[in-house]
Formats: sequence, C-alpha cells, structure tokens
Amino acid sequence: MADLNFEEERISFTPMILYMEYINLQYARYLKENFKEITSGDATYLINIFYHQYISQRELADMLFVSESNVTQIIKRLEKKGFVERKVDEKNKSRKNLILTNKGRLTVSSLIKVFYEGESELYEKYSEEQIELFKNMLYDYSNLAIKDI
Repeated sequence: MADLNFEEERISFTPMILYMEYINLQYARYLKENFKEITSGDATYLINIFYHQYISQRELADMLFVSESNVTQIIKRLEKKGFVERKVDEKNKSRKNLILTNKGRLTVSSLIKVFYEGESELYEKYSEEQIELFKNMLYDYSNLAIKDI
C-alpha cells in the first residue's frame, strides 16, 4: 500500500475531505477485488436497505441525495442480480418497498464483517476513547455536511 508521504506540517493544512476520498478510493478498490458482483455504490444501497428494511425508492433517494431515476436504475440492476426485491406496500398499493433477498442479506453481513475487521486493524494503535471520539467526530461531520446540501 502506498503512503501519502505528506510532510508533517502539511497534514494539518490538508482538507479532511481529501483524506476521506483516499479512504473511499481504497474501499472501492477492495470491493472490486473481493466482491465481484457489486460496486462501492451498490454496497451503499444494499447497506442502507439492510438498515432501513421496507424503505421506498423515494426515501432511499432522499437519504442518498440522488434522483429517484438513479435509484430505479441501480435497484433494477441489484434486483436482476438477486440482491433486492420490490414489494407492494399493503397500506399504499402505489408504493413499492425495498427489501433484501437472502443473497442480499448475506452479502451485507459479509461486507459489515469485513469493514469491522478492517477497522479493527486501523484502530490497533488507538485507545477506545480515541476511536469513539473519532467516530463521533465523523458522525457530526457527516450531519453537518448533510445540512449544507
């Protein structure tokens, strides 16, 4: 793995988003090498459906800040690959809810397991308090970024 090779004084002047982009690029590469059927974008959709069972396509679009047509396109592909199903909402027949198939649940479980294993390696040199602080800061940063959208 390459090193960013930043000089010490440059680290504090580099925007955090750049570091996040490096992490995302590594994540996408890892998925491409180890999960042949899905992209990093697919993984985002699957994980959100996992945590929000019976979410509608509109709600998913709002959550991910994408158009409904984008969600429709990706869901069609994930449905064709056997990861997702669309179920008619019993209370609102015009609405279709998204659920994971068994294959989708198994894939998300594998993804989450791999993520936790990878994170535990990254966190080895940090205390539990530092890890918790870091996660809370990322969560807060994410929420602030969402408010600006």
